[in-house]
Amino acid sequence: MKIFTYALPLIRIILFIIVGYLFAVVTNQTLEQASKWWPILCIVINIITIILLVIICKSQGTTYKNLINPTGTRFNLKYTLLIVVIMIIFGIGGIYIFGFLIYGSIPLTMIQPIPIWLAIINLFLLPITIVFAELPLYFGYSLNNIDKITGNKVLAILYPMFFYALQHSFIPLIFDWQHIIFRFLSFMPLMLILGFTYYKKKNLKPLMIGHGILDLAAASQILIISIVPTLFDFL
Repeated sequence: MKIFTYALPLIRIILFIIVGYLFAVVTNQTLEQASKWWPILCIVINIITIILLVIICKSQGTTYKNLINPTGTRFNLKYTLLIVVIMIIFGIGGIYIFGFLIYGSIPLTMIQPIPIWLAIINLFLLPITIVFAELPLYFGYSLNNIDKITGNKVLAILYPMFFYALQHSFIPLIFDWQHIIFRFLSFMPLMLILGFTYYKKKNLKPLMIGHGILDLAAASQILIISIVPTLFDFL
């Protein structure tokens, strides 16, 4: 259990690097040209992550379902709405603040046109696969297991949250220091807030709902820009 507890957050990052690089090579594109395909690559890696979690949970005598909905957790509408608002404020706010600090503007790397039929698929699959891959991995599995193994609250929160923020540096994969730092810093404040919040409540569902809304918003923008590509020229 110890190996997977510490390794899984790193493995997910390695997957983004390997898959992103191989995709660019196979399609004969630069990493910058291949960056617009990040949502599709992300869906693939999310599915791989979910499969890994299911296998590991089964091998350790528990279930993937238990990561998401452990016994005793209840749905609280007011608390969920509060979490959603916090995630929207810090998620979008982080991108704007660090975008202007590092670039002087908001980078458009994440919102680029792709084939419409793929954008429609992405609208449904990206939010669903992300919330069932990332949050069960970083919160449900890694955070809880580090807490059980070490009893160290700070380590249990900081270790998975560091890698949770760091993974965004490679979505999409562009080996540029500004891009890597921008993506990392944009998400680190939100990850820390959510890490401490989850540690206290141990309720994953409100976080999944909030994350799903953010991803749905991003996927919607990609669909709109894919339907009307000329809008990209005005951004």
